[in-house]
Amino acid sequence: MSYKFLEHTADIGIEVRANNLTEAFIEAIYALLELIFNKNFKEFISSNGYEFLEIQSVDSDSLFVDTLNEILFLIDTKKIIPLKPEIIELSNNSLKLKFKPYQFDFSELPMHIYVKAVTFHQLEIIQNKKSVTIKFYLDI
Repeated sequence: MSYKFLEHTADIGIEVRANNLTEAFIEAIYALLELIFNKNFKEFISSNGYEFLEIQSVDSDSLFVDTLNEILFLIDTKKIIPLKPEIIELSNNSLKLKFKPYQFDFSELPMHIYVKAVTFHQLEIIQNKKSVTIKFYLDI
């Protein structure tokens, strides 16, 4: 699993590579968090119990965008970073995610880049038998 940031004239893009769609969604969450806070959250620890997030969408593209926008909502409104995200269920139009909530304050963990939204602009989800690649762009 890996991700890299893509250059764009007005926005920022991310390309995620993973073995399967579930891992690609998780990697996209970590990439989004790293971009926002300029920190890698894969090794962050939270002693909090798990919380759950359930998302329903019309198709897999919408599900991906809606999931990451829900992560932005948690950060912006509840000041929660979803640590140790794990997908329990995933279909073409629904997802159930569990995570350990890390309550933070912007004074201790300031934003490096403010992301307004994850967009459908140039969104690509490419699946084959061996891997999944997702390319997506963020409105900053």
